[in-house]
Amino acid sequence: MRGKRVFIVMAWLLGIGLVVPLAAVECVYRTALSRVPALPQKVTGPSLPAAWNQGAWVHSEHTATLRVHPVWPSTVIFTLAKGVLHEPPSRSTRDDAYPPGFKLAKLVARLWSHQLSNEYKRAPGALEQLALTLWLTRNWSAEELLAFEAHHLWFGRRLFGVSAAADAMLNKDMAQLDHSDVAFLLATSEKSWDVECDPDRLRRRRDALLEGLAAAGMVTQAEAEAARLAPWPLASTAAGALCTER
Repeated sequence: MRGKRVFIVMAWLLGIGLVVPLAAVECVYRTALSRVPALPQKVTGPSLPAAWNQGAWVHSEHTATLRVHPVWPSTVIFTLAKGVLHEPPSRSTRDDAYPPGFKLAKLVARLWSHQLSNEYKRAPGALEQLALTLWLTRNWSAEELLAFEAHHLWFGRRLFGVSAAADAMLNKDMAQLDHSDVAFLLATSEKSWDVECDPDRLRRRRDALLEGLAAAGMVTQAEAEAARLAPWPLASTAAGALCTER
């Protein structure tokens, strides 16, 4: 009888030890989320081409399956525990540590935070952005995250959004984009000044993205190689004194 009581007490203590951290994480999340002035709205409009969704997903998540894993308190604690108990991770190991869709949700949270800073004159802090990231993983699909990113990406030259960039830079409608176009636009969005100032560096980033698509099985190696060898979509127009060292 005494042994049974001890077992019950131990089980109760173990349950408390599990519930308290989970509740604390959820409480911090809800408090931080309540400080975000406004939540983002899903983008409506024409569907993105499959090539863009595939390329942008691989660029962000380095996986082939477009699926967002909701981040709950247990996910946070498990991820933190892995980081504490394991050796310092390599870059590939760090990528694997994040649930699918987390990095894309983090990017969307950053894009939205930038908009909020312009509208409310106060950018959400790091904890608030993290809470927004978690909220996005719980409430948005992969396609919805990709649509928001595509609509708000900056490509330089006052170009916001994939549709505007495809028209101005490639003379194409968004629906006509292939994987080579997508890799070029994603590489441009990372450092838009490279179009004029360092096209070779831009080409290397584009080629790395194509290789990532091939590794994820989105395109074949032959298709990736053909895209690399295709004529460069833009002529080099170095801007001389405007191209300072960056």
